[in-house]
Amino acid sequence: MHMGLLDRFKKSTTAKAATPPPAKVEKPAVQAIAKPISTITTGYAAVLLRPVVTEKSTITGAYYFKVDKATSKSEIVKAFKARYGKVPRKVNVINVLGKTKVRGRTAGKRADWKKAVVYLNKGETVDSSK
Repeated sequence: MHMGLLDRFKKSTTAKAATPPPAKVEKPAVQAIAKPISTITTGYAAVLLRPVVTEKSTITGAYYFKVDKATSKSEIVKAFKARYGKVPRKVNVINVLGKTKVRGRTAGKRADWKKAVVYLNKGETVDSSK
C-alpha cells in the first residue's frame, strides 16, 4: 500500500542539518536610574517650571515658582542663579496637594505639585522679562 498522503508529515533531517543554529545574543543588563528628572534634563527650565503670581507674592516681595516634584532646595538655588543672576537669601519648598473636583457624579483630582518660595536680600529685585 502507498502512504503518499502521510509522506508530507515526516520530518526532514537533511534541511535542518545544513543550517547552523542561530547564535544567542546577550542583552546588556539594564540599570535603574536613581537620579531625579531635574538632574537628567539640563538647564534651569526643567527645574523652574513657571512663576506663580499671587496677591501674597506681590505683597511679600518673595518669588513663587512651580517646580519639578523631584527638585531639591540646592537645585532651585542653582536654577534661580542661572536664570536671574542673583543668589537667593533663603528658599522654602511646599508640597501642594491637588484639589478634588466634582462634576455631577464624577469625582476627579488635580495633580499634586511643588511650590518654591525664593527670598532675596532687602531691596533686590529680578528682571521679570527673562
